[in-house]
Amino acid sequence: MIDQEKQKIARRYHNEHLLLSLISSGVSIIIIIIIIKFQISQKFFVIIMGLTSLRVLQAFLYFLAFYLLYAIISLPFSYISGFKVEHKYNFSTQTIKDWFGDELKSFFVGLILGIIIFEILYLITYYAPDLWWFYLSLIMILFSVVLANLAPVLILPLFYKTTPIADGDLKNCIKEICENAGIKIKGVYTINLSSKSTKANAAVVGLGNTKKILLGDTLITKYNEDEILVTLAHEITHYQGQHIWYLILWQSIIMLVMFYLFNLLYHYGYQWAGFMSIAEIAAFPVFVLLFAILSFIFKPFGSVISRYYEKKADAGALSLTENPSALISLMSKFCNQELAIAYPNPIIEFYSYTHPSPGKRIEFAEKMLKETQNV
Repeated sequence: MIDQEKQKIARRYHNEHLLLSLISSGVSIIIIIIIIKFQISQKFFVIIMGLTSLRVLQAFLYFLAFYLLYAIISLPFSYISGFKVEHKYNFSTQTIKDWFGDELKSFFVGLILGIIIFEILYLITYYAPDLWWFYLSLIMILFSVVLANLAPVLILPLFYKTTPIADGDLKNCIKEICENAGIKIKGVYTINLSSKSTKANAAVVGLGNTKKILLGDTLITKYNEDEILVTLAHEITHYQGQHIWYLILWQSIIMLVMFYLFNLLYHYGYQWAGFMSIAEIAAFPVFVLLFAILSFIFKPFGSVISRYYEKKADAGALSLTENPSALISLMSKFCNQELAIAYPNPIIEFYSYTHPSPGKRIEFAEKMLKETQNV
């Protein structure tokens, strides 16, 4: 069922994105090292101190300049990856004007969130130089919970429109699955992915009163009812099993351990760069470099945990729908239409995949299908 010619195209598509990501990361690291090596950050911060003596304003001006530099460096790569490559493989439906508009929105959302985190970072490191890592971890955990609540209400509408799913057979089937799962869904919505892409997707977003199940309009138009229902059942299992909360818990533990190790190691990096204290705002490039290294090391832990809950969601979906064939056809279409790689490099899958590969998900469904047929 998986088109091998499409798999060749899929590998070219993902390799282009991977190459752009590696080049972008490499360029960013080189620029950060240049900033550290030639003490550009310290010289710039001297200028800021000449403008204001207020630490809050100093932090604001420094982050604004740093963020603008990052945006300028990353824009060409974002354009090639998010616009040129996506159009090349017939995924993007955006004009250059629409794409740039989304980039502008992302810029300001990132700027606002970044300033908040930056101010908190240098407030804590200044007043709690020994336990900053612990307090910062707690605040970041709280921040992630608040953001998960607010994102569907404040951020998502900036990029997509969502509407309650229309009445009809599909909605009735959804109600039946929810009843079988023994849960009341606060809302199942369609999201207009087609305004930007031909790709199909679905997700559970939000927490508490903001929790929603989103089905892409592209999913509804490109896939049959059984495939849509098994996708929905997968998301309902996430909802039923409180997987978002578990993922937040695990990510919080990883964050706490990572910041603790950062606290043990940062002295060496800071001394190498000519800084004495983590509270020095001008030392932020060193913070970014060390944090990037630790994030690279810890990334597989988050990937493994995410794949565990995604596999549980697949099992729950098959239990609710009793239709393994639908998951098999869904994943096959996903490979053929969305250019997903059925069997990626095992190292890449282990390191970065948040879901089991489509091939493994098909094998899981085939196993369930054989067990069903043998009963």
